[in-house]
Order: sequence, then structure tokens, then C-alpha cells
Amino acid sequence: MITAETIKKTITESGVDLVAVADAQNLVPAYPPRPATALMPTARSVIVMAVAHSLGAVYAPDIMLWTRNKMQTSRILDEVAEKIGRMLEAEGFLTLPVSADKPVEIHKIDPQTGKKFPQTRVVGHLSLKHAAVSCGLGEIGANNLLLTPEFGPHQRLGGIITEAPLAFDPPKTMNLCKKCGACRKACPSGALTDKGYDVDPCFNYWAYGFKRRFPQKLREIPGFLKMLARHNKRRDMLIETGQTYITDVDNCIECMRVCPIGSHWKHIRPDHMSAQQSFGTE
Repeated sequence: MITAETIKKTITESGVDLVAVADAQNLVPAYPPRPATALMPTARSVIVMAVAHSLGAVYAPDIMLWTRNKMQTSRILDEVAEKIGRMLEAEGFLTLPVSADKPVEIHKIDPQTGKKFPQTRVVGHLSLKHAAVSCGLGEIGANNLLLTPEFGPHQRLGGIITEAPLAFDPPKTMNLCKKCGACRKACPSGALTDKGYDVDPCFNYWAYGFKRRFPQKLREIPGFLKMLARHNKRRDMLIETGQTYITDVDNCIECMRVCPIGSHWKHIRPDHMSAQQSFGTE
């Protein structure tokens, strides 16, 4: 018989660190809206899974070592999601594995206002961090990342949407994030401020290593082009772009690196953190 407990046992035995079940009809809302029922109208449950990153990779001197670890955690999650999806469908429940990684939806227009975003947004088909909050795995911190009591911000998420009527795990009030300001001080792009999180400068730096936003007005173009020229003296943007698309290289995880939350890391978190090398330079 398929139950939430038997599913969780199979998932954790397959190498997943955390798992919980959310009510597909009542997920914590994300923006743009990411309802599970838009992907499967008959969905009843969303299984949310988390695999911890290697803390050694988080603190590695080169961010590309972190990138490799991120890819491996995504692979574990996707393999388990496919395995559980097949198992549930064999029992007669329509099931949709949701990838921990690409592909994603691409939006140029704000669905609420109808206006063009300052730059194109890429979002998952389901907000896994909001689904995780919905079933008590964690909370969203000041760094806009999911924080869990066990691993802080250091995990990758995957999901499974299913018609199976599994017992739900309730959301929890955790108060993990104490608003200590460490992530705001460490952010090189100014995306984290006292007023909250601004996705555009974060995306520019995280994806391209650019502190300067893409031009929105004619007068901003000369400065942006000068910045590109300086980058091109040190970097091969064509090669980097190819590597980013092939291996999903990131340029920044500073808000993750400085976060003190995560009981699992209490005894192995380094006392001092050296600067992490990445393509991002200005």
C-alpha cells in the first residue's frame, strides 16, 4: 500500500536528505504564481525533496567546484523523482516529476501588470522553495533562499506532483533567520538591502558577473559598453557563455557562504572563509 511514510522511506533510502509532503491545492503562493494545479489540475500532493550540498564545495576557492556539486545534487534529485514517479504511476496515480534544474519558464512580461520586466526572468515551473515552506521543511530567509534547520541554505530541491492522496506535513513557524545582516554585507551586487531583495542585480552578477544592470535607457548604454570592454580584456565572454549554458556555472554564492544557519554544519563550518574565485569582477 502506498502511504506518505512508505514513499518517504524509499526516497531517503535513495540518497535524499529531507522529504515532506505538501497539499497540492494549498501551496504557499510564489510570484509569478506557480500553482501545482496549473501543471496537473487533479494533483493532490506535492512531494518535496532536499539533498544537502557539500559544505567543502560551498567554501571551495573556485566557484566552479561548487557548480559541479550543484549539478550532482540535481542529478540525485531528478533520478529519485523519476523513480518515485514510475512507482506511483504503476499504482495508478498520475504523477509528474519536477526537475531540480533546467529547463525553466522564461518571462519577459510581468503577468500581473502586463509590463515588461527590466530584464527577462527565468523561473521554475513550480517554486520548490515555496512548496518546501508549505510542508514545513524550512523558511525563506533574508537572502531569499530556503533555510532548513539542518542545512541552512545549503541544499538543492526537487519535487514530485501526484494524484496520490498522501498525508500532508503542516507548515511550521521556525524563525531560523535572525536578520543578522551577514548576507546583505556579503552581497557584491547590492541585491540585498534593508528593504528586501532585488532579483535583477542578483541575476546580472550571479549569471554574468556584471554588477551593472543591462541598459534600460539610452544614457546607460555607453557605461554598459565600457564595462563590457573592461571585462573582455580579462575574460573570454564567448567561451564563458558556452560553459555557462553547458554546465550552468554560477558567479556568486556569497549570501549562502556567510549564512550561519544549519545544525548539521555546526562542528565542521570553517572559522575563516577565504575569497571565492569566480568570473564576476565588477
